[in-house]
Amino acid sequence: MFKTRFIFGMIILITVLVFLYLKTIPSGNASYSRTWPRGLATGKGFIYDFKPAERIDANVSLGLRLVAEPVYFSFYSPRGFDTAELTIKYRSHLATATPIIEVGVLRDKLSGQYELQPIENDIVDSYRFSWSRLEDAPGRLILQKEKYYDDASAFENDLKIGSLKECPGGPTACVAAYNYPLDVVFRLPDYSEISPTVINQPLRGAHQFYVYFRPGFWRLAFDFKDLNLDRGQDPITVNVYSGSDKVASQILPDNNPTSDDGRGEDKSLIVSGSAAVSGLYRVEIKVSDDIVISKLSSSSDRISFINKIWPVSGSDRLVLFTDASQIGVSTINPVSLGKISFGDAQFNLDQTYQQVFFSAAAGVNKIILNKDDLVLENSGVFAFSPASLINPGVKKIDRYFAAGDNIKYIVAAYDRPLEDNGVKTARAFLNLKAAEAEDNKYTFLISIPGLDGQIGSDNYLDIEEISLRLKGKNIFTKAMEILRGIFKR
Repeated sequence: MFKTRFIFGMIILITVLVFLYLKTIPSGNASYSRTWPRGLATGKGFIYDFKPAERIDANVSLGLRLVAEPVYFSFYSPRGFDTAELTIKYRSHLATATPIIEVGVLRDKLSGQYELQPIENDIVDSYRFSWSRLEDAPGRLILQKEKYYDDASAFENDLKIGSLKECPGGPTACVAAYNYPLDVVFRLPDYSEISPTVINQPLRGAHQFYVYFRPGFWRLAFDFKDLNLDRGQDPITVNVYSGSDKVASQILPDNNPTSDDGRGEDKSLIVSGSAAVSGLYRVEIKVSDDIVISKLSSSSDRISFINKIWPVSGSDRLVLFTDASQIGVSTINPVSLGKISFGDAQFNLDQTYQQVFFSAAAGVNKIILNKDDLVLENSGVFAFSPASLINPGVKKIDRYFAAGDNIKYIVAAYDRPLEDNGVKTARAFLNLKAAEAEDNKYTFLISIPGLDGQIGSDNYLDIEEISLRLKGKNIFTKAMEILRGIFKR
């Protein structure tokens, strides 16, 4: 009897210890993976929930086939971690119109913001072998169209002072970048007039814009309408940044979070501050698509919306301006289909739920919309007048990119994927501390901008394996942090 109890006791003890080990992961390091088509690796129960189904063809012999983007998947972790090394093994059957693959982890559920990291960029790789390589090191690539510099340090020094060789317009005129932060000081001429302005054109969902302020007091006032089309909470956050520093922030909570009756609620919010010197600020409006920015009042009329604008509920004819030569236009509303004027040509948007691309000549281009409820995207900025167009950033190497005669340099924080017998392997490093997790469940995204096919399409990506290597605090470090917190009280 004693032996039987002892054996059962040991079984229970071992089970509890194994459970605690798997739950706490004392070392702080863990690895999970999932493979296709077998799908029996160690991550099957942890890496799961690939959706939406209409963008995935799982009935193929080579792997998990992605035919449209973005595709989301979940990862359940028994505990929290600080960083993730995500590795993807895949076979690419992508067309030249879809040259970029990126992965990301959800940072803000409300605005749908993901921290994106590169997997593959065919555009950068094509220039890697056709331009002069000034530096090709892990994590950083510097290319020059001609051999202007002999070493990377000389290039960096000139870049910091904004005076690159064969670049009379400064870095913003001749440098293109991918996944590489460049702090370029932007200043308007002192004689440029700046006046208060009001934008009455309603814009739906999250937006970002640049605004230029002179020294002294500045003010931004927003009117919002909560459409109450869903039952989720719709708080409103407005952040103002100078460079990477957040200089002002306001949060408006949702006091009626369960209403979905379609009765709109009017709300307002004011952000203000003081500028020591003239400079450019970036304003981030973090809201869900249930929120419409119905009015924007600013002490400066130099306002340009970054990469995306979604005008709604406006007049029948809207005029916008952009500094990009290509735009992507989409809508979920059949009533919004029709003619769009871009540059010197007219185009027809004739399908919903599909992003259509229109091109024009380089320079500032006019956009005329005869219908609203259209989402416009590009690699530049949008404004309501040519004088308001301000873009301090260097040109981005995205799917809209065309080098042209002005681009002399390319900088990228990107490593080319390894390839073996047609199978490519790429890694991305993601910050889980800044990610949004619900009950230790993280949401990841695979993005292939422009991929909008269907099952059976000739343009697709076959994934053979996804693996995650996670790092966090070990159990001893975590225990010490808890003890220090207790003693501080």
